[in-house]
Amino acid sequence: MLFIRLFRARPIISSIPKRGIDELWKGGYLDPHTPFSVKDKIATSGYPWPSFLLRRKSFEDLRILYFACLKEKNLLLGERWAAYQNGVRAPKHGRLKKVRLTMKRILGVITRREIHQQCIQAKEILKAQEEKEKHETRMFQLRELQKDLQHKIKRMGATESLTKVGWMNSLCKIESELEELELKLQPLRKETLQLRSPNWRYERKYSDLPGRITWNKDSIPALRRNLHRQFKFY
Repeated sequence: MLFIRLFRARPIISSIPKRGIDELWKGGYLDPHTPFSVKDKIATSGYPWPSFLLRRKSFEDLRILYFACLKEKNLLLGERWAAYQNGVRAPKHGRLKKVRLTMKRILGVITRREIHQQCIQAKEILKAQEEKEKHETRMFQLRELQKDLQHKIKRMGATESLTKVGWMNSLCKIESELEELELKLQPLRKETLQLRSPNWRYERKYSDLPGRITWNKDSIPALRRNLHRQFKFY
C-alpha cells in the first residue's frame, strides 16, 4: 500500500521544455530582469554567417540555426518597435540586417542542396529512361517477329516439316526472351513514371537538363522505323 502511495505521489516530469512569450524579450534591452551591462555584452555581435561555413553544416544544424535566427529577429523587431514608439534609435541597429542576411544565406544553401539532389535524381531517371527505351524497342521487334511466325505456322496447318519445327523453336525462344524483358522493364517503368507529368524541378532554370520534360507517351524508335510497313500479314 505504501508503494502505491509513493508511486502516485511521484511528480510527472515532461521532456518538453516550457517556453513562453517571454523568450521574445528575454536577454534583450526590453528584459527588466537583466542588468544593462549584460544586455550590452549580449547585444555585441560579429559578422553574419558566411555561406562557405553554412555549406559544411548538416540539415539539422541549419534548421536549428535558422530558428535561432528567427527568434533573434523577433526580439530585434520588438526592440525596434519599442524604440520607434519612444522616438529614439534602436540600440545596435545593425544586428537585424545581419540576422536577416544569415537567414537568407541559410535558405540559399538549403535550396541549392535541394536543386543539386533533384538534378542527380533527374539524371538517374533519364538514364533509366534510355535503358527502358532500349528494352521496349527490343520487345517491339520480338513481338513483330512473334506475330509473323505465328501467322506462318498457322498457314502451314497440320503439315509437319523441319521448317515448321524451327519456327516453333524460334517462337519458344522469343517468348522466353519477352518474359525476361518484361521482368527487366517492371522496375524501370516505376522509376520513369514521374516523367509523364511536368515537374518544376526539371525546368531549365532549376537544373542543367535540356529544357522541360513533358513526355506523355513512350518514344520508341522502332515505331518510327517501321512506318514504311503499311501491310502486315496478321
